[in-house]
Amino acid sequence: MILSKASRLGLYALTEMAHEPDAVVSASTIAERFDVSENHIAKVLQQLARAELVTSIRGVGGGYRLARAGSEITMADVVRSIEGPLRTDNCAECPFRDGDQSCAAEASTCSVHHLLSELESQVYYTLESVTLSTLARARTAPKTSTTVLEEKT
Repeated sequence: MILSKASRLGLYALTEMAHEPDAVVSASTIAERFDVSENHIAKVLQQLARAELVTSIRGVGGGYRLARAGSEITMADVVRSIEGPLRTDNCAECPFRDGDQSCAAEASTCSVHHLLSELESQVYYTLESVTLSTLARARTAPKTSTTVLEEKT
């Protein structure tokens, strides 16, 4: 599973909010911080508001803030709100699938299927286990070669 740009923006924006949970952050502030289009981040924030992950505050000084504690929101919650349900089995996209027939019969001999299923499961469980609070702490922690959440450039 490769995350869409919108999901990545959502994760960055909410990690920023989790870093300062009492602050109200505007779409323009987030756009400037991550050097992205304000319109794009505004659309992402609207999706996150519909999913009740952020609260929209109108008026002067308005913006967005987390709807609940960062420790209660996982990366999976954010990704689901942008991309829809997460899959843990790639059978639906299997080229050996025949119409409505499951590829399970072919899967027993398909080493690629097993590997892809395992990779998707690992991604799913990682997304489910990492909270915004964890990401916010990792943002301020010194970078080391063993940091799991370290961004690769």
